[in-house]
Amino acid sequence: MTDTATTPPTAPPAHRRRRRLLLALLLLAALLAAAVAGSRWWLQQQGIQLQGLGWQDGGATVAQWQWRQQDCLAAEGRGLRIARWQPLTLELQQLKLQSCVKPGPRQLPAPPPAGLPPFTLRIASLQAPALPALAVAVTQQNERWQAQLQQGAAKLAIDYRRDSGQWQARGTLAAARLAPQLLGQWQLQARGRWLPGQLQARVQADGRQLGYQGDSRRGDARLQATLHNRQWQLDATLPQALPLAAGWLLQPRRALRASGDLDGVHSLQADLLASGPQGKLQLQLTPQDKSLQRGSGLLQLDGKDLHARIPLQWADRQLMMAAGEARLPQGVRLSWPQVWQLPLTASGSSRLPFRLDYQQLQLASNDGTLRWGDGRWQWQGGLALSGRHAGLQLAGQWRGQLDPQGAHGAPLQLDVSKPPLALAISLPVNTIDPRQPRLNTSFAGHYQNWPLKGTLAAQQQGNGWQGSLAASSRLPFYSKGGTLQLAANWRGSDGKWQLDGGSKLDIAEGIVDNVLLKPLSLQAISPLLTDGHSAHGQLTLNSGGAVASRWTLPAASGTLQLDGEHASAQLQLPVWRSKLQLTANRHGAGASGSLQLETPLTAAMSRGLGFTLQQGQVAGKLQWQWQKQWQLDGDVQLNDVALDWGGILASGGRGRLTLAARPGQLQLQSDGPLQLAQLDVGTLLQEVSLTLRSDLQDWQLGAVQATLLGGSLQADSLHWPSSAFQPVTVQQLDLAAVAALQNDPQPTVQLTGRVGGTLPVQLLPSGIALQDGLLRNEGELTLRVPASAGVNAMAQSNRAVQLALDMLSELDVNDFQARLAMQQSGLLDARVTLKGVNPKQNRQPVVLNYSHSENVLELLRSLRIGDEISRRVLSRKQAAATRTPTPETSP
Repeated sequence: MTDTATTPPTAPPAHRRRRRLLLALLLLAALLAAAVAGSRWWLQQQGIQLQGLGWQDGGATVAQWQWRQQDCLAAEGRGLRIARWQPLTLELQQLKLQSCVKPGPRQLPAPPPAGLPPFTLRIASLQAPALPALAVAVTQQNERWQAQLQQGAAKLAIDYRRDSGQWQARGTLAAARLAPQLLGQWQLQARGRWLPGQLQARVQADGRQLGYQGDSRRGDARLQATLHNRQWQLDATLPQALPLAAGWLLQPRRALRASGDLDGVHSLQADLLASGPQGKLQLQLTPQDKSLQRGSGLLQLDGKDLHARIPLQWADRQLMMAAGEARLPQGVRLSWPQVWQLPLTASGSSRLPFRLDYQQLQLASNDGTLRWGDGRWQWQGGLALSGRHAGLQLAGQWRGQLDPQGAHGAPLQLDVSKPPLALAISLPVNTIDPRQPRLNTSFAGHYQNWPLKGTLAAQQQGNGWQGSLAASSRLPFYSKGGTLQLAANWRGSDGKWQLDGGSKLDIAEGIVDNVLLKPLSLQAISPLLTDGHSAHGQLTLNSGGAVASRWTLPAASGTLQLDGEHASAQLQLPVWRSKLQLTANRHGAGASGSLQLETPLTAAMSRGLGFTLQQGQVAGKLQWQWQKQWQLDGDVQLNDVALDWGGILASGGRGRLTLAARPGQLQLQSDGPLQLAQLDVGTLLQEVSLTLRSDLQDWQLGAVQATLLGGSLQADSLHWPSSAFQPVTVQQLDLAAVAALQNDPQPTVQLTGRVGGTLPVQLLPSGIALQDGLLRNEGELTLRVPASAGVNAMAQSNRAVQLALDMLSELDVNDFQARLAMQQSGLLDARVTLKGVNPKQNRQPVVLNYSHSENVLELLRSLRIGDEISRRVLSRKQAAATRTPTPETSP
């Protein structure tokens, strides 16, 4: 066999070209990132990392890539795609550049490399330090580079020739791109040369029709800058007055001249003069030697509410501001206790302690430090707030950092107190965006004995704010439950605020003095407007009522109308068919109003009252007032009242009561006589009339009158309860009516005539007592004992009884005395003396002494029960008699 040497096949030229183009592409991306970032290590490719390599529509894709310079992420991008191979066209969705410059002298950036193939690079979003996101398009062909940078309407075109190093740029920028409230436009022109180790530039920016929103004045400005390798110089002039914020004007003059190198400022000369509504501000900086390495200056503020005179010095690239203070508008005073030193370098830091005073408030920082570099700044340190404002004691602290993107750090802690109010407020600052401020704060504390806890969200909207409030508390007079929840959306500005419709206040079920109060809610059915002193709007009220061991209140609902210093409410208790109207008017720190009530009386209202309401109507109108303490005055009209008090029946009640209530005292008094048509205590009292005065502990009855047993009853004054016996006078009591109490169609005893007298009574908390009562005849009396079967049986049983009954069978009485005494239990002792003649036995004189004991309360109770049974039986008989019999029918 013969061995044959095999030559490896060579790669096709097209494949080699593609590999070279791909390597050139990656190298180009790295070089471009390095050039824009100002790094001198753009040739180092080993820091590049690729993720998500792929192929799409004939071109390579890279999902994400990074380029690191040692430990610093210099550039990163996503969405890299090769759109075309010849000429090479690259598309990049996003490119982020970071500064990786280390401490030390800055070097000139190197120009892009020579010998690159033609290409086009489009970047949808380029993000670099201190710059907004830009859309970039770069092309290179035959050593000529062209770039278009755009952000909204702002554009910048750059043309650079690599072989000669000549470059030029032209662009426009709306002033609003720098700050939204600025007006006008800037035009930029620049040219120069950029070669290895050499960079020259001459830049001019002209501001046209510059102004500030809300101010009709306009002005121009010019900035001129030159750069020769590492040295630069800046001149700013104002050919016209330049409008600033809040009505201020920067006066025309050569305002600023500065020079330095890439590492900082070497010299600074300024003469700025601004005037505004509060006065004038002037800044003068003057060099002290030809090298401009040292100098002095003066910052001067003059005006009605503006004053400061602050000497300045700079040397060894340090600007020093002597300790001092400045009086600013709105009564604000800024002071700093020690010299402020600011390095005149492109990057650095400075400790700036300060204190702001406003009225009785102080805001201070003892360790605040300002840092800047790469077009960015940052303040870091702690703030402390103390003092009083609007009657509130404030104390707060915060530690963190501030930069153009907002605040970062620990939540702001603020303590607010004004006895009896005390709140601890926590405000997270990391979520606050300075471009669209939104606050989310939480608070906890108490007002008197009311615990408070909740959250408040606020977001700026135009010139005002809007947000939401969620708060909880617990009503302190509840022994259990009574949690209060408030949920509201709000908005407003300049002291005028509103709670949106749907805002709701809920009070959960709870116990107050052994009374179960069911849930209650208030909900806004229209926006509630307030200026901090009064409110306008309408709410609905729904209450579940109340339950106690001996009484209940049903559910209530209604509306509440707020109209500045006036408020009114209309409530209904549907179960009781009750209506309630309330009004309130504020007077300084107090208030007054009225309350009107209309309701029928039903048995459902009687629970716990000790009596049962059967019918009636109540209408009342009360006036209330609260000024340091409350008071309530008014009257209540009663009509057709009927009630049952332990078997005592009252009906036909009517009259008017006046009410006067103060803390710790209450007075109830009749306005004219109170009247009852009937009062049935077993013996019927009719046409009852009396006056009433009470504090609900002591009851005073006056001018008591009633008809009783065909006669009358009266008392000038009665107290209940009473420790003494009080006289009650009865007159013309009809003995026939007394005899009728036997409730017998054939009574054993028949009486005629009338008696009267005095009954001293003692009204006790749970009963009545009688002492030394005396009744006498008022005219002739007759006593008849008819010969009934019972009487005859008694007569036949004993001869003495027969003789007595014969004498009493018919007796004309001319002298009658009854002495009465009754204990609280109802046991009555009666001693009766009768003197008269028997007309049937030759008018023979008769004297009868009789004593008797009986429990009157039980007797009256039995009489009432018997009378009730008789009425029921009679009503049944009458109903049966009115029924129509059904005739029988034959089959």
